[in-house]
Amino acid sequence: MKMKKTRGSLTTFGIAYKNLIGKPGRSVALVVVVSVMAFALFGGAILSQSLDNGIRSLEARLGADIAIVPQGNEADYESVILTGAVPVNLHFDSDIARQLSKVPGVSQVTVQFYLATLGEADCCSTITQIIGIDYYTDFVIQAWIAELLHRQIGDGEVIVGSNVIADQNNAVRFFDTPLAVAARLERTATGMDNTVFVNMTTARELAAISQSGGFAFEGVDVKNAISTVLVNIDPAYDVSAVADYIRTNIPNAGVVTSYGIYTSIATNLRFFTGIINAITISATVLAVIILALLFSLISGGRKKEFAVLRILGATRKKLASIVLMESIYISLCGAIFGIVLAAIVVFPFGRQIGLQMGMPLLLPPHWDSARLFVITLALSALVGSLASAYSAYKISRAETYATMREGE
Repeated sequence: MKMKKTRGSLTTFGIAYKNLIGKPGRSVALVVVVSVMAFALFGGAILSQSLDNGIRSLEARLGADIAIVPQGNEADYESVILTGAVPVNLHFDSDIARQLSKVPGVSQVTVQFYLATLGEADCCSTITQIIGIDYYTDFVIQAWIAELLHRQIGDGEVIVGSNVIADQNNAVRFFDTPLAVAARLERTATGMDNTVFVNMTTARELAAISQSGGFAFEGVDVKNAISTVLVNIDPAYDVSAVADYIRTNIPNAGVVTSYGIYTSIATNLRFFTGIINAITISATVLAVIILALLFSLISGGRKKEFAVLRILGATRKKLASIVLMESIYISLCGAIFGIVLAAIVVFPFGRQIGLQMGMPLLLPPHWDSARLFVITLALSALVGSLASAYSAYKISRAETYATMREGE
């Protein structure tokens, strides 16, 4: 019976593939090394871009030069803005807004009212920060809410952050009061994702219900209380100088500046980005060294295999191509495995990673993730080729007769 020739299996691709399949232990070891590198490359790139996206999102959402909160509550305010992880009740007399409007350099003033809910109690759908805004003076929230809702928030309505879950009737319930969801904000990776916005009338009504139920604001005149005053400064004035003036001349005024938040975030960003880059570079360099050593050792043990191929008519260029093709196969398989593993870790747990880092972390859109996927594949293939290049050169230069005589 005459056997059919399988010319396809004798191509560079076919021989490289059969060599890898024939030595599964060796191949898996090489794939694991590339996977670690690809995991660091792709995961690091996604995290770095996510941190940058989060900072841009935070910048777009702050919208005011200075926030005035009750003295001693500055950290609580920053927590609400950055993570929303700890909802708070802040309150002081609304007369402070009038005082701030008279400060030299202050060009715009608006007030907000904060109300924290309790998810564990029967009163509320979830643990959430409620923020009441004054539509007549607001210059911060409406600028980006207007993209979703082309009208004012009505009484008994809410605009919810991306993490706030509505019920089947598209409503949320706070202090036994159902509120209709008028719109939902896109994810920002800031505390806004855990926040709901209402008009000032609804906020004060909810606060009164909360007070009567013994949940919060004991002894507080919720009809006149406010939680924060947002201030914009005239460009002709120095923000830090106005902030110092407010601290000195207005009692009970805790000052949080936007640039102060940026400075803190920028410091953390440099720290975490430095760690990510260091891990990525170290993993890549280590992978190149390990792969080069492994390819060299493996090639040393395959001298007779390649000598036989030379006898059968394979050219020196053909031998080098086989080694390079094996490295590309290994690099691509390892890269895909590492990328998938990084995606499994980063994408589902991105928010938790951001919370643990204390940073706004906004994952990139699908198109950017796909672009990073392709770049990581290309870099992995390049690294694998470079790591095997020397081994391919040595094999192509080996003398067939001398190799076959070795060990006799």
